[in-house]
Amino acid sequence: MNTIRPELLSLSSEQFHSLLPFFWVFGGTLIAVLGCVLKVINPKWPVFLVALVTCVAGMLTSCGLLSVSPIFLFNGMMVSDSYSNFFNVIFSAAALSTVLVSLRYLDKEGLQHPEYFVLLLFAALGMMLMASSLDLIVLFIALELMSLPIYILTGFRRTDRRSNEAAIKYFILGSAASAVFLYGSALLYGATGATGIKMISAYIQNHPEGLTPVFGLGVGLVLFGFLFKVAAVPFHMWMPDVYEGAPIPITGFMTTGLKAAAFAAFVRVMISIGYSKIEFNSLTHLGFLQAHIHDILWWMAVLTMVVGNFVALTQTQMKRMLAYSSIAHTGYLLIGIISGPQGDLGFAPNVLYIAVYAIMNMGAFVILALLSARGDTGLNLADFSGMSQRHPWLAFSMAVFLLSMAGIPPMAGFAAKYLLFYSAVQANEISLVVIAVLCSAVSVYYYLRVIVYMYMRDSIGSPATLRVSIWAGFALVAMVVLTIQIGLSPGQLVEVVKRVVIDI
Repeated sequence: MNTIRPELLSLSSEQFHSLLPFFWVFGGTLIAVLGCVLKVINPKWPVFLVALVTCVAGMLTSCGLLSVSPIFLFNGMMVSDSYSNFFNVIFSAAALSTVLVSLRYLDKEGLQHPEYFVLLLFAALGMMLMASSLDLIVLFIALELMSLPIYILTGFRRTDRRSNEAAIKYFILGSAASAVFLYGSALLYGATGATGIKMISAYIQNHPEGLTPVFGLGVGLVLFGFLFKVAAVPFHMWMPDVYEGAPIPITGFMTTGLKAAAFAAFVRVMISIGYSKIEFNSLTHLGFLQAHIHDILWWMAVLTMVVGNFVALTQTQMKRMLAYSSIAHTGYLLIGIISGPQGDLGFAPNVLYIAVYAIMNMGAFVILALLSARGDTGLNLADFSGMSQRHPWLAFSMAVFLLSMAGIPPMAGFAAKYLLFYSAVQANEISLVVIAVLCSAVSVYYYLRVIVYMYMRDSIGSPATLRVSIWAGFALVAMVVLTIQIGLSPGQLVEVVKRVVIDI
């Protein structure tokens, strides 16, 4: 008869303290649920304020845990370390920005339903769990906890055909990717007898010659599951339609939080299955697998950068342009995955790039949410003509984010790209860096094209009245300041991410 181990039922004070970000977010989510069902009050403001406080509390408690030693939880199925808490800060900040910009957006769209914020908090909780998971089963649960609310939020405009189509496409393809990931995890369990990624790693190091082709197939399926979630080519086809159909704040949340969560878990799992600084004999099954993983990721990085940047050149709708831009940035991040095991900086450039990307990309989507007309219309390139005269501060903010995405100094994107490419050069991935630099040069065209329309074209039609709420204005100012400040002085953040990746 199975018995429950006593240590799983109790938490030490250290373990309880390490779980505070989860308790805050989960507790806030439950309170928000209660706010939705109480009939004696209008749930709009109470649920919004609960979501706001929850995100701030989750962010602050995660910041307080950045310097703690790793604390293993629930028999090693989860860990609270600097790495997971750094990503928790990103998830909480992304959710906070989405909450701030959503209040007036939902009013404008006639979508002011309190469950919107509840689903947002559940998705953020799933992201936090993904970054902390040390077990493939827990990781799958976290993946679904993150994905299911996002499927619903993608189709939140229930009367909009594009939103419905995007939600259905994302649900079907996302479910297939989750099934592939789960089947790969089952094969890894069959090959190693474990689902914990630390135990899988220990098995690999102790039995490198005893691994079977079943292990290789399991690794491949898990790898493809992650590559779908990060929208690497050829698993990217869902992204443009989903990004275009989803409400703009949700698109921004997906392109920051969802991508960060997928890469956070991706790095942990890749290290556990042998893609690390430990090199195995090329004649063994694991050594053969290591070489093939490198080649697969190398070609996918190239295809992702090339397809993302060159297709973005042809886009005139801003949401689709930023969707293909996001695909291109996935290619840059794959460079960090490839070079991480060989470079002196490890995966620190990846973590830095994810943090910077989240700031500048979320900022761009906040501006799109402010500028959009009802139904997310009015976001074609021509609609940005003369924006510097109509809305000078929004035009300036958009220019900052676009220049940062293009990697133009002294913006944060330049510092992040420089460190990423420098690490790849150290790992002797010279040809990959050359391709990445050329693709970055291509991206400058479509980013600068938007700036040209904002500053060098005359306005079309009469200027529309634009009211920016204090909530959205605060989020936007914070992201502009961070983008410029990190670009001018990246050293402090670089030191933080170097310390963070030591715990992986």
